[in-house]
Amino acid sequence: MALGARIKQARMLRGLNQRELAAKIDRSKTTVSKYEREITLPDSAKLMDIAEALDIDLSYFLRNPRVGDIEPAYRKFSSMLVKEENAIVERIRDWLERYLEVESILEIDALDFEWPEEVPYRVSSIEEIEQAALHLRDAWEIGRDPIENLTERLEDHALRVGSIEAPDDFDACAFEAQVDGGIPVIVFNEKYPGDRQRFSIAHELGHLVLKVGGELGEEQACDRFSGAFLVPRDVFVNDVGEERRRISQRELELLKQKYGMSMQALVYRMKDLSILSDHHAGQIFRWFRETGNYKEEPGEPVSREQPQRFERMVQHALAEEYITDRRAAELLDRDADDLPEPVLA
Repeated sequence: MALGARIKQARMLRGLNQRELAAKIDRSKTTVSKYEREITLPDSAKLMDIAEALDIDLSYFLRNPRVGDIEPAYRKFSSMLVKEENAIVERIRDWLERYLEVESILEIDALDFEWPEEVPYRVSSIEEIEQAALHLRDAWEIGRDPIENLTERLEDHALRVGSIEAPDDFDACAFEAQVDGGIPVIVFNEKYPGDRQRFSIAHELGHLVLKVGGELGEEQACDRFSGAFLVPRDVFVNDVGEERRRISQRELELLKQKYGMSMQALVYRMKDLSILSDHHAGQIFRWFRETGNYKEEPGEPVSREQPQRFERMVQHALAEEYITDRRAAELLDRDADDLPEPVLA
């Protein structure tokens, strides 16, 4: 990739416009524009100034490009600004390039991924969505038990899963990364509670595996897929019964810990499965609003999801001396002083 494009990506990653970057490096907006269009290029000293101004390692500009266009389907609110969207895309690109680079170091084929034969699941009804979620569980030999660590399960099947620092308006996204072909990627906001992360990740998985038709809306279909994938109907009915009129706060807290899904999402799941009527579910949702528990639910929070495959690969490369300590820190996007743990003999 040309240096000018790299400068532009780095600028957008930090959420700056050309004028703001120009002010940081004591140059004009026109000069920055020329750098990005490669009409002129910065010398090595000025490139170091740009790296310092953007708080980015100089190696970023020299890294071998691996990722083409990224066109994620965001789960976001309408208030997200264009420059925030651009920053998220470049943050994802930076993470994914580092991820693919360590795969290359370990001679792992980035395209060594296959969906089950039935994917994409063609769905045009709610029942078909429920069945698609079960088919994927069966294909991946997950069974029907609650999934304790969702990202680990997805990483076990060679999906690239990452968490990034992002604005509140961003939950998660999924896309096919263009790397000499397509590889599926899911990225989520690292700061949200674990139950929200898990629902968002499973929702994005729905975007990757469903082919939605008929009168179904895609977002509606992916929400239903998320609930069905995380909380299989038969197991859930066995836990809560086929029909309920009431449910206690404590029971919801315990179910939240078992399934890793928010109390309110579990009530929605009960309504979707006709375990609770619309009327009784509405009463429960009203309790959440009136008590102020709809924003921060009572009880123990669900642990956040933490993808680990990327760091394991870096530690592997470091232990085998394929990379130096400094290179490991760069790949993990850590400060030079915050190096990985010592390698044991």
